Amino acid sequence: MNNNNIFYKEKNKYFITLDNFYIIDVYVRKLLADNAVQEYITIAGYKSKMSFSRSTDVSIPFLLPLFSLRGRLVRLQDVTTTIIRQHNYPPPIGAILAELLAAGAALAGLLKFEGVFTLQTKTKGPLNLSVIDITHEGHMRGYAQFNSRHIDPNASFKDLLGSGYLAFTVDQGLKVDRYQGIVALNHDTLPHALEHYFDQSEQLETRIFIASHKTPDGIWKSGALLLQQMPTKRVDEETWNYMEALLNTLSSDEFLDFSILSEGLLKRLFHEGNVTTFDPIYLKAQCRCSEDRIKTFLSTLNQEEIEGLLDNGQLKMTCEFCNHTYVFDRKNLITFH
Repeated sequence: MNNNNIFYKEKNKYFITLDNFYIIDVYVRKLLADNAVQEYITIAGYKSKMSFSRSTDVSIPFLLPLFSLRGRLVRLQDVTTTIIRQHNYPPPIGAILAELLAAGAALAGLLKFEGVFTLQTKTKGPLNLSVIDITHEGHMRGYAQFNSRHIDPNASFKDLLGSGYLAFTVDQGLKVDRYQGIVALNHDTLPHALEHYFDQSEQLETRIFIASHKTPDGIWKSGALLLQQMPTKRVDEETWNYMEALLNTLSSDEFLDFSILSEGLLKRLFHEGNVTTFDPIYLKAQCRCSEDRIKTFLSTLNQEEIEGLLDNGQLKMTCEFCNHTYVFDRKNLITFH
C-alpha cells in the first residue's frame, strides 16, 4: 500500500506529516495572478487604524499611496518561541525557521484565501527541509529537518541550505485548484530569493527586510517588512532607490525591539509616504494534528499493516510539526479500526 510518505519510522517512533504539505506538485502555478488586484480593492475598503491592541504576533497591512506601494509588517515572538522550542532547534536552524515564519506570514497577508498557505525549502545542504504554514485564521506551525553533524554555528543562510528550491503553495481544499510557485534557491539570503521570485515570476517588484534573534533568556523574535508595487501601477527606479535607502537605515536590533510600537516604526520609516495602516491579523502557534485525524488515517490501513506498525503492543506516532506523540495500544486500534 502506498501511503505517500505520510509517516516514516525513526528511532522506534513513527513521524507523520498530516496533509503532506511538503509534497511539491509537478506543475507550477502563479501565486498571486488572480488575487492581487482583488486583494488591493478589498484592503482599500478597510477602516484605517493607527493603534493596535498588541505589538507582537501580528501581521499589519499598510499602504504608501504617494509611492503606489503596499506593504506588510510582521512581528513574531510567542509564535516563533513556541514553534522553535517544540524541537529545541540549534540556533542557526532556529534563526532560519524564525525568518521563514515571518516571511510566510507576510506573503500570506498579500492573498485572499480560505485554507492554508505553505512556504517550504527543500535543498541539499545541512538544512535539507523546512516547512511553515499559516491558515487564513492566522494559525501557524513549522518544522525543519537537518543533519546535526554538519551544522556550523557561524554558517550563513546559503551555507546551511545549499542548492535546491523554495516553494509557495496555497491550498483551499479539493474544490479549488492549488496555487503554487517555485524559485531556485541559489541566493545569499531569504529576502533575495523572495524578491527574485516576485520580480521574475509575478512582475511585481518587491523589497523585503527580514530579521530574527534569540534573546539571552531564550525568547525567539522575528519580523518581516515587505514593500510591493501595486498590481496596476509601475514604480520607477528612483522610488525603489529611495525605499532601499530607507530600509538601509533600519537595524535588526531596532526592528526587533518590540517596545517600539508598530505604527511608530512605520511612521518613522515612511513619514513622507502618507503611510496608512489597516486592521491587523493576529497570529498564533497552533498545530492542526489531532487524535481523531490520526484515527481517520489509521482506519484506512488493514489489520496486517496495523500489526506491522506495533512495537511491544503499542503504536506511537509523533507529529513532525508540534512534536506531540500519540500512543495507541492494540485494543484501541481494534476498537476504531
